[in-house]
Amino acid sequence: MSETTSSRSGPGRPAGTDSGDTRQRVLAAACQCFAQHGYGPATNNLIAEMAGVTAGSLHYHFGSKSKLFEAVCEYVYGRIIARSVEALAGPHSVRGLLRAVLAESMRINHESPELAGFVATAPIDARRHPELSEAFAKQAEAMARTLGEAVTAGQHSGLIPENLDPLAVAGMISAIVDGFAHAAANTDVTVMDQMIDLFGGLLLESDDIP
Repeated sequence: MSETTSSRSGPGRPAGTDSGDTRQRVLAAACQCFAQHGYGPATNNLIAEMAGVTAGSLHYHFGSKSKLFEAVCEYVYGRIIARSVEALAGPHSVRGLLRAVLAESMRINHESPELAGFVATAPIDARRHPELSEAFAKQAEAMARTLGEAVTAGQHSGLIPENLDPLAVAGMISAIVDGFAHAAANTDVTVMDQMIDLFGGLLLESDDIP
């Protein structure tokens, strides 16, 4: 009698699958699903179907749906923060920071529009579902720190008034960029590019005022 059952790799994990690839596919599918439907309607079965895996495999890698949301937060905001750090290298004025963050945000929207959708819906889901608030707050604070450090660098270089609170300035920049993220989630990419160009031309064309 065969004893193949003794070689099972774990509950819910299909034999012969690559763990890293499966996890990444689930993250990408969950990001898209949360962005399109919101946390509540985005069931584990729906996410698993979109990822091309079983619901058991999803549970194997992430456990609960709230843990999956936490992982998606880390995945999405981790990418955005890493890209932002590179874009914000060197001292900038407030306008310069806003230009850089908006430009990087639109590049990400071109490459991965589902990320913009998740950024637009995640704060709403975190308010509606208390079990998500801590995971979202952790990433929001990390983004605020990244922008705050860039503001401080601008202050040290004399490009931003030193009497301004770096986190307050960072919050203002985030609010503007988040507004564009909300628009990007429901707007054609070409129209968004035109909107960004218009915003830049009307409000960000000069560095005379920090």
